[in-house]
Order: sequence, then structure tokens, then C-alpha cells
Amino acid sequence: MRATNDTIGEASSWLHFIAVYGAFVLAAIVLTGPTFWDMARTWLSSSSYHHGLFVAPAAIWMIVSHSARPQEPGGHRAAVAAVAVGVMVWLAGRAGGAAIIEQIGLVAMLIGGVGAVFGDRALVLWAWPLAFLYFMVPFGESIVPMLQAITAAAAVALLNIAGADIVIDGLLIHTRVGAFAIAEACAGLRLLTAALMVSAVFAYVAFESWTRRIAFLLFAAVFALIANGVRAFLLILIPVATGRPASLGPDHFIVGWLFYLVVLVILALIGRRFADRRIAAHTEASAPPLRLVAVFAALAVIAAGVLYARLVVDRPIDRQAPASIALLQAEGWRVLPAPENWRAVAPGADQTSAATYDRDGVRVYASIAYFTHDRSGAEIGGGENRSYDGQDWRRIGGHDAALYLFGSSETRRFNRLAGPDRRRLLTVTFYWLGDTVYDSAQAVKQAQMRNRLLGRNPSGGVIVFSASYRRDPNDAIAILRQYTADVEEFSAWRGRLEAL
Repeated sequence: MRATNDTIGEASSWLHFIAVYGAFVLAAIVLTGPTFWDMARTWLSSSSYHHGLFVAPAAIWMIVSHSARPQEPGGHRAAVAAVAVGVMVWLAGRAGGAAIIEQIGLVAMLIGGVGAVFGDRALVLWAWPLAFLYFMVPFGESIVPMLQAITAAAAVALLNIAGADIVIDGLLIHTRVGAFAIAEACAGLRLLTAALMVSAVFAYVAFESWTRRIAFLLFAAVFALIANGVRAFLLILIPVATGRPASLGPDHFIVGWLFYLVVLVILALIGRRFADRRIAAHTEASAPPLRLVAVFAALAVIAAGVLYARLVVDRPIDRQAPASIALLQAEGWRVLPAPENWRAVAPGADQTSAATYDRDGVRVYASIAYFTHDRSGAEIGGGENRSYDGQDWRRIGGHDAALYLFGSSETRRFNRLAGPDRRRLLTVTFYWLGDTVYDSAQAVKQAQMRNRLLGRNPSGGVIVFSASYRRDPNDAIAILRQYTADVEEFSAWRGRLEAL
């Protein structure tokens, strides 16, 4: 009877720990405001991130069923330090308008909270399941263009081996039955994420060493990328072989889901072949002492970070957008109305303008978006600010070339777009904060992060130039070089803009 009472007492002690940790998680979510809810909203709204709903339950299962219990807490200093690092990452993401960085910081806080409640020893014993929690963060969008290029290259290589008659135009593959676009949804992000998640759980259960676990994850990533290339190849080959017009028919979805299933089954079979972990019979360990001081210290660190964010990073800005945006002046170029069928996308901008520049029949299109200041829903370097809408105009590839603009000549990144009536555009994007021009969204986000952490939040915006071409994007580059060489100095344009 005494043994039974001891078991009940031990279970009750662990329930106390779980209750305290649950309260810590709830407090962290409330303190950090919309960070968690934005992440959860993405899980529900995007099919690429539905997996986020199952991450925490899977991590709990790995801890409860396949992990030892800490018998000694081993201190709490590392835990509080981990929470502090998470707060700093969260602040950096908030300052830079990078939701993914904010969410990574929040997950780091929640992981540190495990150590604050259960002790630093738990962070060591449960390191793999806790690291698994980062799958809650909706990551991967930034690598979609790279995944599209990998998928296209694999599909083209296999089609060439199969002897199919194809013509390549960036991410467009032209066949005798129509053109196939390696769209963002076809990049393989969902398959890659699913393969990594399933492999991470399997690796923890099946392998003893971290070396084997990481090697299995890398193998799963490569295998998923190859499988997605094969999937794209089959989706093109089937209509080409049968002579049916290219379309999103049932075979598109059936082949996709079959590949999901086949890839995951094959990974499980391969992992099982090399499994070396033997799970010992589970024995209940008594709970270590519960020290609330570390929990309160961790929450105090989070509260301090949130207070700094509200007083400094997110301080209110009362700045009005100009009634109109001054157009850039380019010597020798006539300014005409903006094109009707293309304009860069900037949904959060406070003011926009667009124009066509013409010289002797050669035309360049310009689109400008102005932001009074960087803020949630209106990030100057946000991914929603781009030169194509994804519907009428789609990105089909990239191109690197030197371009002179605003006093500097550097190699810059161009986007190749496909639009209605087989039109092609080459676009280049610039960003500015205050009096400084940046070539990439990453650069402007880093600058904005530094500014907002110091309490500064200058106005800024996005400038996109584009030119048409038929077959060779270098023709458009030559046109853009003529135009940008004649564009006025940035400081002169800024002066006229601020005077409005």
C-alpha cells in the first residue's frame, strides 16, 4: 500500500511541474503579444504549415515515452540564459519586421522555460525533442526560389533522359502539349518539411547518437529534394506521353500525394534498417525540487524585453505620407503614364506611384512605394513587396548582372517574369531607409533592425525598375543600364520627396 502511495505522490509532483510550466507558457504568450497567434494563424491558413499543429504533441510524446526524467535539477542558470537569448532574438525580429525571427525567439523562450521549471539537466536530457519545437516556426519561404530551381533542374534532366522534346525558359518548361511552370507550390517545401519532421521523430526513437540522427536528417532532406524532382518529371511526362493538354488534372494531385506517402515510407524503412537504439523499460523517477525563483526570473527577463519593445522598438510614429510621390528624373527620357498591365506589389505602402520612361521608343517602367515608417503589416523589406503578383505575372528565374545606379556600379539580382501574351519582363528592386539605398530586402531589414533597437524609425520605401525582352534578358539589362545611367542622384530625389 505504501508503494502505491509513493507512486501517487511522485505522479502528483510531476503534475505540479507540468502545471507550473503550463502557466509559464501562457504568461510568455500573453507577454509577447501577437507573436504566437500569428504563428498559429499560419498553421491554420497555409497548407504548407499545417504540420505546426502537431509539433508540440510530438515533442511531448518523445519526452514522455522515450526520454529519461531528470532526478536532479542541475541548476537553472543555463535556462535563464536561454530565455534571455530568446528575448534578444525576439527583440531583433520585432525591430527588423521579421516575423520568423520573432517566432524563433519565442520558441527559444519556451525551451528555456523548460529548464527554468525542470532544471538545466532537463535541457540536456530532452535536447532533441526541445529542438524539435522549432518546427513550429513557419520557415522555408525564403528558400522557395532555390527549391524551384532545383526541382526544375531535376525535372529537365530526367525529361532529357526520357527523350522528351522540351524548351526551357527559366522555370517554364515548354512541351508539345503546353507549358509547365514550376510554381512556388511545386517547389517541394511541404514535402521537404514533412520528410524532415517525420525523420526527426524517427531519428530520436531509432538512433542513439546525435551523429546518426543528424546524418539521417540530411539524407531525408536530399531524398525529399530528389523525390520532388521525380514527381515534377512524372507530372510533365504523363500528359506528354498521353498527348493530353497540360492542366491541373487529378493525376497532378494523385501523383503528389502518392509521392508524399512513398517518400515517408521509404525513409522509415531505411531508418529502421540502421536503427541502433534500444529503449530500456521505463522506470518512474522522483521529481527534483521545484524552484519557483528561476521561473519568476525567466518571466522577469521576458517582461523586461517586452517593456523595451513597447517603449523603444514599437514607439508610436506620427508621420504623414506625402500627397503624391515625386517621380525620379532621368535626363533625356520622357515621362509617360504608368503601364496598365504591370505594377510592383506593395500592399502595406502608405503611398505609391508608377510611370513609364521613353527615349526613342525604348521604354523602362518604374514603380515606387513609400512607407512613413516600418511597422507590423507594413514592413519595407517584407516579402509581400515584390515585382510580381503571382497571377498575371510570375517569376520564372533570376539573373545577375552589373548595373549602375545612384553613384555605384555593382552586381545586382534581377528577376525574370512571365506575363500575359507571353510577355517577358526583367525587374530589379531597390530599397531605401532615410538617405541610404539598399540592394536587398535582407540588407534593409538588418538596417531597420539596428535603427528600431535604438529607437529610430526613418521613412523608406521600395523602387522597382523593369524592361521588356523577347528571348534574351540581356537585352532588357542593356535598356536598364541606359536608363539608370541617366537617373538623378538619390539625394536630389529625396529632397524633392520630403518637400512635398
